[in-house]
Amino acid sequence: MWDKLVIDWITNWIREHKAEERSIEGFWNYFNSYRDEYPEEFTADFPDYRPEYIEIYPCKASLTMNWPSEDYSHIVFELRIRYKNRHAAIYKMVFNLDGTVEDDKLTFD
Repeated sequence: MWDKLVIDWITNWIREHKAEERSIEGFWNYFNSYRDEYPEEFTADFPDYRPEYIEIYPCKASLTMNWPSEDYSHIVFELRIRYKNRHAAIYKMVFNLDGTVEDDKLTFD
């Protein structure tokens, strides 16, 4: 019973704070900054880059809590990024419970 309540709470939080949409937007901002600031690494990671080769899949949302400081909790929304039909990266956006963005990270395989 409690698990259903937690899942419903997280689902409602994601919808209310538009976590999926904001994470996708955040990914593109991060990705484009990476392309502009590190052109050599970008070309190695994404040869023959074309935006249409990028596929974004929302894959995970979680509530995290730093123990024992339960007042420092977050929702983490994760996107799986594919390039040319291959897994390329994971993008995570970390939200404070009030909906503000705490952090984000793009990790390449």
